[in-house]
Amino acid sequence: MKNLISKVLSEYLQESKIISESRAMDWCSDFKKTEPQYHFCRASENYIKNELDDATSTRGRKRGKKVFKEFEEGLKKFYDTVKDDKEVSEKIIKIDTSSTIYKEGKQELDKAIELLSPNCTNIQKVSDRKLRDFEDRVKLYFLDNEKYSNNNRLPTNYSALAVLFTKFFSNKGAFDGVNSLKLDWDAIAKNWITHSFHPHEKFKDIRPDSEKEYPLTDLSFGELARIYFTNDRVFNSEDIRSSVKKVLDGVRGKGFESEDQFEKLYLDNKKDFIRFARDYGFVDMFTGVDFIYKGKNGMWIPVQVKTTATEPTYLISTLGCRNYVIAEKSGQKFKMDVYPKSEDLPS
Repeated sequence: MKNLISKVLSEYLQESKIISESRAMDWCSDFKKTEPQYHFCRASENYIKNELDDATSTRGRKRGKKVFKEFEEGLKKFYDTVKDDKEVSEKIIKIDTSSTIYKEGKQELDKAIELLSPNCTNIQKVSDRKLRDFEDRVKLYFLDNEKYSNNNRLPTNYSALAVLFTKFFSNKGAFDGVNSLKLDWDAIAKNWITHSFHPHEKFKDIRPDSEKEYPLTDLSFGELARIYFTNDRVFNSEDIRSSVKKVLDGVRGKGFESEDQFEKLYLDNKKDFIRFARDYGFVDMFTGVDFIYKGKNGMWIPVQVKTTATEPTYLISTLGCRNYVIAEKSGQKFKMDVYPKSEDLPS
């Protein structure tokens, strides 16, 4: 009985820790749950995460997330208007095939393809397609004192984008006088974000009539980008940048923490391995592979480390690997699945 009680208590504590970690990832918690901003932020997260692009897929590509695509296109338009501004040019550069960032990334990708091709028959095809997509689009790279900036994660981080839009609309006064929380926040989030990218779409003003006497000024994405990416001090821009930075730093930190922990537990001094998880790594971005290690038969096996259960694995699953590992963080351990099933796990 004593052992049973100990086991139940241990499982309860572990479950509580997992729940606690999950709650800690509520990036909208900067807003009070009694405030409309919190409910808008959560609805924005869901919209950004789940809304797919309606455009017809080309080259067999999956439909991308609509807001990610529009954010990237909006950044390009913004960059085209400010690229001659010295202040902006010190923070944002455009990557092309002659850029050092591209050349180093391509070299890293070629190395992974060479080692993984005997195991993953589609890796060359998938990587080539991803590389063409990358080359076909205008790609902007963000700097912080001439070094990598976490803003590079912003265009594909739905939590950070949700906080950014929430702070932008809030500081513009769109929530002024709003007391009721019983609103269709999903519809409002979709309308407001759509209006930002497409100002011709009518904005749903939820303020009381007494506040509507004071018109809201420029809610376009261009205005949002100007406030966020320059040193403009209007509309509490420093608060906006600080809140978004908190999310980006937190997400990056949790990801690297998980990868560091996985490496220490399963790879250090035990396996021949290479780590590809890093800031702006092409292998990670284009294939979903964080590590590769040499299996028992001498074949290199790719690993994707997941910080949360919701993190997608569709990239690594397209590589056609005879064996690959998904390692999902669960408390202080990892739940590891090998596809297809085998015993050749990192040990």
